[in-house]
Amino acid sequence: MMDWERFYRRADYDRCAYIGGERMADLVERFFDRVDVPEDFASVGCGPAVVPFLLAERHPETEFFGFDLSETVVRDNAQKAEEQGLDNLQFAVDSLPDLDTDRRFDVVYCVATLYFVEEPRRAIERLYSRVRDGGHLVVNYPNETSREQFDREFEERKRESFELVLSGENLISEDVIRDVTGAETQNYWKLVGGEGEEFVDSATPCVVVRK
Repeated sequence: MMDWERFYRRADYDRCAYIGGERMADLVERFFDRVDVPEDFASVGCGPAVVPFLLAERHPETEFFGFDLSETVVRDNAQKAEEQGLDNLQFAVDSLPDLDTDRRFDVVYCVATLYFVEEPRRAIERLYSRVRDGGHLVVNYPNETSREQFDREFEERKRESFELVLSGENLISEDVIRDVTGAETQNYWKLVGGEGEEFVDSATPCVVVRK
């Protein structure tokens, strides 16, 4: 399994979003246009937190939280937020599938994370449990198409990073998300008009679940 703590200990790691880069923040803005700007927003598996940083700058009235299993990236993010004067952006060490935080949020956002998580059903259950009534879960997940595409395209180190997907151990479907949450799903990419983006395809499915 990917050792994220060792990865982020390297001082030269890139501050980038695995899927979509900074464009992902623009798509979240479109999501806010449709569901209202939330009082609080949690990014689970945030890594360098590209999306939370951009959103926190644009929405000082909203509280943003980033959770990641790497103490190094959480510390780096907290320092960067302090340097930028983003008092509405906080970080903590936490991880799936357990997600120990007991706080609930208007929006729980988990993108480019379940590819690296064992027990995805339990992870989705925990994510949904952290959504406040009336709030939304935005979750991207690996499916069979992800496995097939990654098997064709990934080599060497990247294959090691995505071993759970390539082995088929953590693949799920939209039906699984509906079953776990007991709620209907909606295609996130379609909702925010992101279907034409180059990073959106059948290997990067993403849905919205309202609680």
